[in-house]
Amino acid sequence: MKVRIFCLMILFCSQMQAEVFNLKNDFWNWSSLFEKASTQQYHLGIQYKPTISLNLIQKEAFEIDCEVITNLSYRYIENDSTGFEEKDAEIYRSWLRYSVSQFEARVGLQKINFGPAQLLRSLKWFDTIDPRDPQEETGGVQAALFRYYFLNNANIWLWGIYAEDELKGLELFTSKYTNFEFGGRVQYPFEFCEAAFSFHHRELEFDKTLENRFGFDARWDFEIGLWIEAVVAKFNENDFTPNWEKNLTLGADYTISICNGIHILGEHFVYSKSENDLFVSSYKAESSAVSFSYPIGLFDSIVAIIIYSWESEDWSRFLSYQRNYNYLSIYLNLSWNPQVNNFNPKQISADGKSVQLMIGYSF
Repeated sequence: MKVRIFCLMILFCSQMQAEVFNLKNDFWNWSSLFEKASTQQYHLGIQYKPTISLNLIQKEAFEIDCEVITNLSYRYIENDSTGFEEKDAEIYRSWLRYSVSQFEARVGLQKINFGPAQLLRSLKWFDTIDPRDPQEETGGVQAALFRYYFLNNANIWLWGIYAEDELKGLELFTSKYTNFEFGGRVQYPFEFCEAAFSFHHRELEFDKTLENRFGFDARWDFEIGLWIEAVVAKFNENDFTPNWEKNLTLGADYTISICNGIHILGEHFVYSKSENDLFVSSYKAESSAVSFSYPIGLFDSIVAIIIYSWESEDWSRFLSYQRNYNYLSIYLNLSWNPQVNNFNPKQISADGKSVQLMIGYSF
């Protein structure tokens, strides 16, 4: 029903003036060949994501605008002997925003993400973005987000989220359905770094189980870039969760001035939990990642990502050749990942060996 309303909006708004209405079209097509557990699978996918942006009110003092994105997709999946189809039509984003010169308030289905880490993110609280996905697709959250920006680039975020019956980000336990979560973030630019403190509170699906999550992140830019993300989650006593969960990401990047420049980025991630003492871990898992990117020319580039799980001693490897024009993008992706991902919480989404061709067209 929501998708039908969206299509009617396209027909109605197509008659509006360009400064009020904007329609962006994203077409994606991909075909993948997987080898997993000695079996072969073939995936074929087609996706269309139209984006409607409307300037509802534009005054000198304030502006009100909205955006609606629909995700229409078709997938055909064939195993060794069987094949089946998947069709999907959903609202991907739908939000309304009020903004003035240094403040904005946005309400609706939206993406909320932050933090300097890129590969193994401790601050992946509300999104599931995979660094290997050129579309950077992630489910949104039903939320109200308020942001204020100071003149020195400091900023304050406040949010309230309507909980749904599904995991967000690195969560291991879902929130209590139809409950409300809330939190905020304060970010400040110091002389040599930019640092931020984040907080989030929610009630879990288990009766009267509360979680208070605290996050700290900072980034320094010297000859090399350095950053840290640290998260501590405190649960009240119950039979299902540990008392403490801790995530830590340490990262650095540097561009080697060889030919067109080789950008190297590395991160190390530590997950641990404690039953009683915050500083004594009952379980720990670590993972390291490094990425290399090299621009071959004006349109072509190569990206490689390697991830190693110290707990399971598994390697995940990803290599992508990318060619981008103004409207057309082509990706040839090769993956070689462990067939069973034992890392917990999940930082690696794909398993087995695969080759994938993706073609995107935007206008």
